[in-house]
Amino acid sequence: MQKPWMPVVAGLLDIVSGALGIIVGLFMSLRVLGVRAAHAAAGAAPGVTPRVAPHAGALPQMPHMFFPGMGIAFGIALLVIGVLAIVGGVYALRLKAWGLALAGSIGAVITGPVIGLLALIFTVLGREDFRKP
Repeated sequence: MQKPWMPVVAGLLDIVSGALGIIVGLFMSLRVLGVRAAHAAAGAAPGVTPRVAPHAGALPQMPHMFFPGMGIAFGIALLVIGVLAIVGGVYALRLKAWGLALAGSIGAVITGPVIGLLALIFTVLGREDFRKP
């Protein structure tokens, strides 16, 4: 019997989007920790935020001054959602647990909106292809 294509494509898109979410989450978390370590190595007092330019590109830097742990929190959240997307993608590839595959696709929408939206559409349309427990 040939595998249906919609859940397989949805699973692959979930895995790709989840991997991107993990990479971005790691980058965000490690960047904040690296900046803190660099400031400590340069002799800055702990808890003192150095003066930064008011704008880096088009984004203001003020939220990081007031909420220094925000980058780490968002990074960890992206890591968890990326893992959920990958697990849901594996279940979609195996055609098992439609609910978990759907949760993975929703996580994929958060980590990569375009890829995740396609994965969500293919997961919903391919529901009848999943095995019933």
